[in-house]
Amino acid sequence: MSVSRRRFVWEAGMAGAALGLGGGKHVIGRAAELTPNARQPDPAGAGNPARHSAPTRQDDIWIDALGGLRFGPEGFDEIERSGLTMIETTLGAPGDPPFGYEQAVQDIASWHGIFNRYPGRVIHVRRSADILEAKRTGGIAVMIGFQNATHLQRDLANVDFFYNLGIRQMQLTYNSLNALGAGCTERVDVGLSDFGVEVVQKMNELGMLVDVSHTGVRSTMDAIEVSSTPVLFTHANCRALCDNPRCKTDEEIRALAARRGVMGITTVNFFVSKKPRSTLDDYIDHIAYVADLVGVDHVGIGTDSSIGGWRTSFPTEQAFWDFHAQFEFKPEVDLRWPPFIEELDRPEKMHIIAERLEQRGFSGAEVAQVMGGNFMRVYEEILG
Repeated sequence: MSVSRRRFVWEAGMAGAALGLGGGKHVIGRAAELTPNARQPDPAGAGNPARHSAPTRQDDIWIDALGGLRFGPEGFDEIERSGLTMIETTLGAPGDPPFGYEQAVQDIASWHGIFNRYPGRVIHVRRSADILEAKRTGGIAVMIGFQNATHLQRDLANVDFFYNLGIRQMQLTYNSLNALGAGCTERVDVGLSDFGVEVVQKMNELGMLVDVSHTGVRSTMDAIEVSSTPVLFTHANCRALCDNPRCKTDEEIRALAARRGVMGITTVNFFVSKKPRSTLDDYIDHIAYVADLVGVDHVGIGTDSSIGGWRTSFPTEQAFWDFHAQFEFKPEVDLRWPPFIEELDRPEKMHIIAERLEQRGFSGAEVAQVMGGNFMRVYEEILG
């Protein structure tokens, strides 16, 4: 079995640590033995991003391709501590019960209210220039999108309608079958329907990002083949490392990369590993796997969590189960508590990821690509 360059650097560093050779820049601990503050939340460091900062360039753009955020004093504090320039966030319920047209319009109206309430501080992403503006001014750029297409109501004209209301990203399916194609837990993956093909082509025409994170394998491959622009897995993981239908196969990842797409890696515990509690290094393994499989140009971050962490939304296990019961996830999704990785369930998660990437052998330029540069490249191509 071949050993990747990054794996070699990491294991060599571990061997050096065991021999007492000191703290080279690639030396890390498998379970944070060598970085104790990454094992447990550190209240003293939680509000200090510099404590977890990799030596990245000041002009680097950090992007979370799928996450959540809140506002008010606590929310803006979390945003500032995160180091993020941009985040894409989901409107409405992503899956069952079906997300409808009326709710989609109401949710967009609510977001326009937020953009108007915080001008310059919360910037609506319609073009890639809006992300650059947020970087320049210190605001947070927010792209609004959907994780399902049920709200289109089988009417192609609604793609134009929602684009004109400011939607710039849409996932073709959630986990189950809809009018476009099959989700990743549908009993039979039928591929994209004729309507699904038309929707992808219309999204290409308008300059809307096609997301297939939850889409079944055949439907995903169809979307990549049909699309004239790069397709995204905004929030997914590698099935080779965690056998879960929500994770992407090597075949899908290679097809994505061949068409210049990018895969955002989630921090969701049960998509990262089968362990009761995945670790930071288990998470980094997924980034390294994609980089070694298809190149570092095709991997990024899509945490699938709020900036503040899962526990800002679900402070108790019961609250988590009460909310997710409505979606009736199939057992193979392996929904379980905790949904978070302990080291990453805090606003500084991006700083922690960047630091650990460098420790695992990624160069400064590669870290910048993973943290946002790769997604930014696709945004510039598609959004203009």
